[in-house]
Amino acid sequence: MKKILLYVNVALILTVSVLSYWLNNVREEKKRLADNQEALLSDVDYYKTESGKNAASVLKLELSKSELENHCQDLTKTIDDLNIKIGRIQSVSTTVTKTEVEIQTVVRDSIVYRDLPVNLKVVKWRDPWVTLNGVLDGETFSAKIESVDTLSQVVHRIPKKFLFIKWGTKAIRQEVVSSNPHSKIVYTEYIELKGRKRK
Repeated sequence: MKKILLYVNVALILTVSVLSYWLNNVREEKKRLADNQEALLSDVDYYKTESGKNAASVLKLELSKSELENHCQDLTKTIDDLNIKIGRIQSVSTTVTKTEVEIQTVVRDSIVYRDLPVNLKVVKWRDPWVTLNGVLDGETFSAKIESVDTLSQVVHRIPKKFLFIKWGTKAIRQEVVSSNPHSKIVYTEYIELKGRKRK
């Protein structure tokens, strides 16, 4: 009888342990899905830093490997192009910028020797981020525009807060800052793969 009770107790302990583990996983999955829903429903926050740089802020999405493959095909293709296995990815971020520059400069004459000297109009303009070199040959205008930008991406945690007390982690957020004042951040997204949380 004692052996039977011992076996029953061991079986009950194992069952409770398995159910506790399963329940904990269900709670974590429920929280992950709720956080993802909040991230998908919230807009990207656009703002300027204290130094006047354009910036954007977005909440983290946490996806499983299969969710990433099924719903983010462009990112998956980029990862494949880099010859990196998706199973090794910790996080992926995407940022889209648009550069708009209003230019006012003087067009000057320049002489080019072909068979005979030809009078061309030359346009040159630059600032620390954008360089424009252009030539007007009759009715044809050709130009080369170079734009340099640095995107700084900072991922940080947002603590839970009650009155003045802060604790734990409510959400993970990514901040993206563009160093080029002509560039506007059009879109940004931060995805962290499930099971690869930062320590």
